[in-house]
Formats: sequence, C-alpha cells, structure tokens
Amino acid sequence: MLARLTALLFFSAVPALAADWWSYDNARFGYEIELPSEFRLSTRSDNGDGLTLTPTDQSARLLVFGTNILDGDFSAEANVRVAIAKDEGWQISYSKSTSRGISFSGTRQGRIVYVRGVALCDGGAAFFQMDYPKTDMQRFDAIVMRLVRSLQPTRKCTPTTQISRVFR
Repeated sequence: MLARLTALLFFSAVPALAADWWSYDNARFGYEIELPSEFRLSTRSDNGDGLTLTPTDQSARLLVFGTNILDGDFSAEANVRVAIAKDEGWQISYSKSTSRGISFSGTRQGRIVYVRGVALCDGGAAFFQMDYPKTDMQRFDAIVMRLVRSLQPTRKCTPTTQISRVFR
C-alpha cells in the first residue's frame, strides 16, 4: 500500500514539475533548452541570438544564446569563453569537455557562474550562462543541472570541429 501511494505521489508530481518549465526553441541557430518558469524575460536580442532572464527577486541572471563561430572551430570558441570568464575575474574551478560540448564554472565575489555550450550545425554553438549568489547554491544548482541536460541541438549533423581536450 505504501509503495502504491509513493508511486501515485511521484507520478502525479512529475507533470507539476514539468509544468514549472517551458521550452525555448531557437530556430535561427537550431537549439532548444528548457527554462524555469520562475525566471522572467529581461531582454530578447533583436537579431534572434537569444534571451536574458532573471527570477522575480533578481538574484540570478541567465543568458541563453546562439553564436556563429569564427572558422567553425568549437574548441577555439570554448577556449575564448573560458578566457573571457577569467578576464572578468571568475576563478574557474570546474571544467569538462566532450566531443560535442563544454561546461565550466567558477566563483567571484560571492557569486557562482556556470557556462554550458554545445556545438551546432554549420559552425554555430549554443550557450547558456547563469550566475547566482553562493548563498543560494542549493536553490540554483538544481536549475543549472536541468539546463545542462536540456540544452541541445535541434538539427542532426556532425559538428565541423570536435573538442579534443579538457580545459584547465
């Protein structure tokens, strides 16, 4: 009986959790990502690159965008993103790459940044960047993990350049 009740509660909670997120599909670059409904649109780029979102309390900022990569070299673009973060004062403490994406995170002045990028067709890439207070890490880490899982290309292709090493 307890198992049945637990299963019922679990399966009835799943649609409620799914309803707390909405899907953003960027047709220009060919990617999609699920976004938390607690985040509101702050700005939308005029050229269709992406969005900036914040929660009602303005404690975090989420950028979601596509970009064309110079020479279609995703590995070089990923290196540039890490270098920019370091130049902005972020102390990068985590970095992982695969043949199709990169994730890295760091801290600065009591805040955490997490960046995820995936290679797209035709020399493009999709990224999200979220920064939030360390004090709200438990609240936002679950959101970041879902963003990581949901950011993906919508077009099937072989990216022109694969990431070949872990960034440090």
